Amino acid sequence: MKTVENGSARLETEVINDPFHLASVKKRVAIVMATYNGGRFVEEQIRSIQAQSYQAWVLYVRDDGSRDDTVQKVLKIGLEDHRIKLVRDELGSQGAKGNFSSLMKVALEDGADYLFLADQDDVWLPEKLAIMLGVMYKLETNSDESTPLLVHCDLMVVNDELELTANSFVNLSRLTPGTAELGVFLCQNQVTGCACLINRALLELTVPVPNSVIMHDWWCALLASAVGKIEFIPKPLVIYRQHGGNVIGAMSLGEKVRLLLHSPKQWKFRMEIVRRSFMQATMLEERIYARGGVLQVGILSQINSYSHILDLSPLKRVHCLNAQKIGKQEILARCFFNLLITLMRKIEANSGA
Repeated sequence: MKTVENGSARLETEVINDPFHLASVKKRVAIVMATYNGGRFVEEQIRSIQAQSYQAWVLYVRDDGSRDDTVQKVLKIGLEDHRIKLVRDELGSQGAKGNFSSLMKVALEDGADYLFLADQDDVWLPEKLAIMLGVMYKLETNSDESTPLLVHCDLMVVNDELELTANSFVNLSRLTPGTAELGVFLCQNQVTGCACLINRALLELTVPVPNSVIMHDWWCALLASAVGKIEFIPKPLVIYRQHGGNVIGAMSLGEKVRLLLHSPKQWKFRMEIVRRSFMQATMLEERIYARGGVLQVGILSQINSYSHILDLSPLKRVHCLNAQKIGKQEILARCFFNLLITLMRKIEANSGA
């Protein structure tokens, strides 16, 4: 049984402020925050959400079994602010992906029209909601109401004391979100959950997040790139804190390559991520058809080619990826990805190793 407690650099984009035109059509903006032992930082993050220039939102927080004072801090702030809701259920510990999936389901059932994802340890810049809603509004004006839409932005990377370590997470990681299409998203996530906004059509398609997918934000990005639209804002609107406890953290491409070259465990880990991405592609096709969607012939060909790439001989795999325009866009990342694909044995596609 579920209960919800009241605990209690300028862009060339449209900025929505209060009062704003979305309010006239009663669009409901929800934010979901998954917490776990986040007592050190959660209050600062919530305060940054409260300090947003756009104020018509509701924040749902679900804790995943913290052993510190995270829940107490959320409830204390919520006593002062009725927009902050602590979600209670009997699901137990879900992990980050499951926690967000549970929260997304709550937001969907409560009628959210737009959904932001929030990590417990970041800080949001004051215009984040306003700017991203403005971009979403423009995207909607050129889309059907049933089109899944996703808007995401860049992030500044800081340490646990909020000291800047990188002006751009995208540049640090050598990502290419401005030009990425499904062929890239199949093998590499380009969307950071805490920096994204999705509309109700995408939320309905996303929930529930399958256990077999790698992460909830990657799942959202895949669905949007396959049957919807994605818009990237090339400005950091999130201060992305790195402190050693991150489930997924910021790391440069060079650091990832060095780890691969010097750590057999990292090599095995990367192999496992690639293996799981094949299953994720299969789930993508299944979800879209299960919800009555239609895939374009080219998109379907990409998905099927990727999910069955290990059926080909090692020497034919890279040729197939190139022919289907599947792969990472950054040259060094593409080379290592192609090497992994070539070296993988077919049995690894169905093993848990």
